[in-house]
Amino acid sequence: MYRFQLLFLTGLIGWLLYPGDAPAPPPKRELRGAWIATVLNIDYPQRPTLDARHLQRQYLELLEGLRAAGINTVFFQVRPSSDAFYPSKLAPWSRYLTGREDQPPLPVFDPLAFMIEEAHARGMAFHAWLNPYRATLNLDTATLSDRHVFHQHRDWVVTYGDRMYLNPGLPEVRDYLVRVVEELVTDYPLDGLHFDDYFYPYPIPGVPFPDSVAYQLYGAARFADRGDWRRDNVNRLVRDISATIERIQPAIYFGISPFGVWRNQAQDPRGSATRTGTSSYDGLYGDVLTWTREGWVDYTLPQLYWSIGFAAADYGVLLDWWRANQTGVPLLIGHAAYKVGNNADLNWHDPAEIPRQMDRLRREPNVLGSVYFSAKSLLANPLGLRDSLAARYRRPALWPEIAGPGSAADLPRPELLRVRRRQGRNWLRWHLPEGWEQRAEAYYFSIYRFPAGMLPDFSSSEYLIHVTPPGLGCERYEFYDTPPGRLGRYDYYLRPVDRWHREGVPAGPN
Repeated sequence: MYRFQLLFLTGLIGWLLYPGDAPAPPPKRELRGAWIATVLNIDYPQRPTLDARHLQRQYLELLEGLRAAGINTVFFQVRPSSDAFYPSKLAPWSRYLTGREDQPPLPVFDPLAFMIEEAHARGMAFHAWLNPYRATLNLDTATLSDRHVFHQHRDWVVTYGDRMYLNPGLPEVRDYLVRVVEELVTDYPLDGLHFDDYFYPYPIPGVPFPDSVAYQLYGAARFADRGDWRRDNVNRLVRDISATIERIQPAIYFGISPFGVWRNQAQDPRGSATRTGTSSYDGLYGDVLTWTREGWVDYTLPQLYWSIGFAAADYGVLLDWWRANQTGVPLLIGHAAYKVGNNADLNWHDPAEIPRQMDRLRREPNVLGSVYFSAKSLLANPLGLRDSLAARYRRPALWPEIAGPGSAADLPRPELLRVRRRQGRNWLRWHLPEGWEQRAEAYYFSIYRFPAGMLPDFSSSEYLIHVTPPGLGCERYEFYDTPPGRLGRYDYYLRPVDRWHREGVPAGPN
């Protein structure tokens, strides 16, 4: 009884502090993502196994659950600790996949190719998530395969605490990581490539990171402050990864999800009104404001893993800070699904906490989506979270645009054939001009439905009814629609969308 009263009062105080947080209308463009963590088998697979069919079945169940929750983008951890969930020339197969390092599943298949194809078939984008510098999660080197970077380049690896890391201060490490990304974006039809908050490791009090030799060799002559040198090392990696993606496949999103506090005001007057023990800039050496200012990333996704009203790091304070300090690229927000109903902060025991967070960011024009950590926590439906998101994500959404060459207006218009009634629904069919599929920039379609005779308004999410799966590959396209009113009393429009998620000239009405 007292617990219920306390939670009610907590929710009431939150509403009084943020009285405008009624459900916000869904935007037309919104990335709705979930992190799928493979390290320590947090999300996938539930247990490592050699059985390829079992691995495939688990992944499909995970995808279906996320799609039912309204998720349109998966961030899949393909390299948890200098290993790979795909056949790589640069790293061994991950122990988290099959149970033993460098052991492929049986029968042998390419999990990453399978995962991308199945995500696309369900209308979901696929972003490959990498931890660039993590080498091991323990000090047991006897279980590492001969192909692991520890054995291949022992001089690149340093020990810090109970783990090992690639030394960010070595140019050879940066070159190696660029090759890792080059392999991925060359071999796979990715929609995005993603780094999380782990650059330099979270600091251990009283234990310096062991990079003195590298600093003397490569940094001391240029940087009097070792922190500035470390940030420059990370900046160079981010710059080089960005250039590599731009050279090979510029339509791939490249983004980073930094720790949610850039700097506290106690460290820097430009920082946020927060009091966290570490910060992205000083603890992890992530200079995110430089990345956005220089245009090296297509989005930033700060992990705002605190509740609204939390004294040391208020979600609302941080959202306002990131919105005010974001420069030139979209802002996405990371939410702590894992804390819902499972945290000492009583705000996380309020079912409305994350829905309120989401509604707040939906009112910000440059905040274009949410990503939830992690898939398992979201699908467990704590305090009805999954159901709440499914209701808010009921309408489809396009992905945020990326700056790209040319214009989507140059895409040829498909021919929208006459809408017919079939099997109790409206049946749309369209044809493509000859050679359309071969155009590298063509990717998918958006479909709109308007009341008959209405002047179309393509800016509103209200009339967007479907987004076809990414990728083109057949000569005839179709869609069945069940409108809320009488069949046939609608005008339909079809718009081609390029790989930068820009819409072309509409075809229709019909």
